[in-house]
Amino acid sequence: MAKSSNRPRSEVSTVTSRIISKFTTWAAMPKGMSTILLGKMALKIAIASVISFLIAQGLQWEYPFYAVIAAIIVMSSTHGSTLKLSIQRLIGTAIGAIAGAIFAIALGSNSWSLALCVFLTIFFTSYWKLNEAAKLAAYVAAIVILSHSQSPWLYAWHRFLETFLGIGVALLVNNLIFPARVGTELRRYLSQTLVDLEEFYRLVVDCAFTGNYDRPTVDVLKLTVINSLLAERELWQELRQGQTNEPIETRVNEAWEFLIRRIWEHILTMEHTVLARQQDTFWQVLSPQINQLALETQNAMLTLATAVKSRKSHLSLPEMEIAIANATQELNQLQQIQQADYSMDELLRFFTFFYTIEEVSRKLQRMAAMLNPNN
Repeated sequence: MAKSSNRPRSEVSTVTSRIISKFTTWAAMPKGMSTILLGKMALKIAIASVISFLIAQGLQWEYPFYAVIAAIIVMSSTHGSTLKLSIQRLIGTAIGAIAGAIFAIALGSNSWSLALCVFLTIFFTSYWKLNEAAKLAAYVAAIVILSHSQSPWLYAWHRFLETFLGIGVALLVNNLIFPARVGTELRRYLSQTLVDLEEFYRLVVDCAFTGNYDRPTVDVLKLTVINSLLAERELWQELRQGQTNEPIETRVNEAWEFLIRRIWEHILTMEHTVLARQQDTFWQVLSPQINQLALETQNAMLTLATAVKSRKSHLSLPEMEIAIANATQELNQLQQIQQADYSMDELLRFFTFFYTIEEVSRKLQRMAAMLNPNN
């Protein structure tokens, strides 16, 4: 009897272990991590919106949903980015509320007042380099003029308070619930960018030797990389402004910002060169060496992606150095080839492609060296 009663427990334990193992594996993969991060962000936004609404409702404010809107819109991945969005929204709300109140009192609630106020609000906020606040300011001003011209200053004041409440709650929730540190977020973006660049690089190299090119996939990859680079630029700026508690010796070397952008540009150059070629045959002469170098380069990108995310501090790429040496040695032995056998355009395309591949490999080596804390 004891054995039969223990069997269900054992089976449940085995099933539970399998589920946990599968979930852990899934969570460690890029898609799993991305899904979990989306879930965390959605949960933070939901919590901030509910808290903002309850506080505004408890204070018996007439339009509590404005506090909810502010909390939802300004919430971002890190404290620094949330603070930046918050400042822009607060400035936009203040400018719009004041401008709307002034025009409502001076010119009344009509189309001429609306047009002039919206024009001047957008023009001057943009002129003052407050681009993120420009449209919001015009939007608030329009609401004041069209719907609250009877008591514009009171509405403007209440709108400012509601926005301030939503922003305060968003900042508080972002710091207390699943706080995302700048350094951690930057490492995640760098890792994912390297993974995307590896796929882009692989598709370009494959096109060089097969002529097949998956343009739809490449177009999506390009857009993803561009968005990642823009996000990384903001995170690098936060890091330089000291919006992190991460010790200097454990931070990602700032040279990575330049190197990863250069690798992106190099792969774009490779793509252009490959797509510009016609019936080139010179490429096939070095195909074994180039394919080996390309393979090692792809492995290096993926290895670096894992290393930077896991904060690994020591990494060497000896296989890639060997592949570079072999390809260069084979290339040097081709000097005896008759130039007449190949057109100058074909040779230029090949050498552009080859030396760009080499540049990508060299920059990856520099990035690996910079993982070490003494570099």
